[in-house]
Amino acid sequence: MTDAAALPNWPARLGEDLAAAYLGVSKTNFRGKWQSRQYPQPVRDGNRLLWSRVQLDRFVEAQFGLTGANEQGDDSWADLR
Repeated sequence: MTDAAALPNWPARLGEDLAAAYLGVSKTNFRGKWQSRQYPQPVRDGNRLLWSRVQLDRFVEAQFGLTGANEQGDDSWADLR
């Protein structure tokens, strides 16, 4: 059995609680921002809403103007929806 914590880029998918913590904001703030489309949009997997860790990383990179944040010249999240 593989130790999940040792896997690179784990976890790849984050629920709302973990995604909010990952961005360093409260769950209430996170929910309000994604519902108003200020944060990346989740995908549904059954009853769960999930965000890609890579998607959130790209959002933060773009927010801070970091190199490589916008490699394709498109600041939308359409490719990550």
